[in-house]
Amino acid sequence: VSSQVSSRQELEHLIDQSVGILTADEKKFITNGLHFNEKKVEDIMTPRGVVETIAKDEIIGPLVLDELHKTGHSRFPVIDTDIDHIVGVLHIKDLLRVGAKDSETAEQAMEKRVFYINQEQTLDHALAAFIKTRHHLFVVVNGYRETAGVLTLEDVMEALLGREIVDEFDLH
Repeated sequence: VSSQVSSRQELEHLIDQSVGILTADEKKFITNGLHFNEKKVEDIMTPRGVVETIAKDEIIGPLVLDELHKTGHSRFPVIDTDIDHIVGVLHIKDLLRVGAKDSETAEQAMEKRVFYINQEQTLDHALAAFIKTRHHLFVVVNGYRETAGVLTLEDVMEALLGREIVDEFDLH
């Protein structure tokens, strides 16, 4: 007996009703995959009000390093005046080379390339852009080119997998 699935809803129902074939995690992964291209960047981005930034003229010293480390993030937009003027991205691993006697600013230590993505783009478009650019943080902009937030590769992967990715920077 051969049966065909004629709609996405029917496929989701079959996945949901399967007993002993798929684990709960596998069901969640498949269902998230089916809806991945429907989600937009704005659905999962970190909004501008909670984005951790650093001023371009901030001196990278022990106190600043400690504050950055405490956030749990590995990348920080570097701003000139405000969040609508992002001039680079500071990666915490690049700060390991800053010596105790150096007085390097965030602008001197940052990656100067900044990648932008519109908040209306789909997550599959965002994933393709992350792969193409080999960058891990995009600045999300609205239709007026204002900063709406940030999006990380980890955010997109978590949306695809349907679960949080725990790495060495996450608090347990």
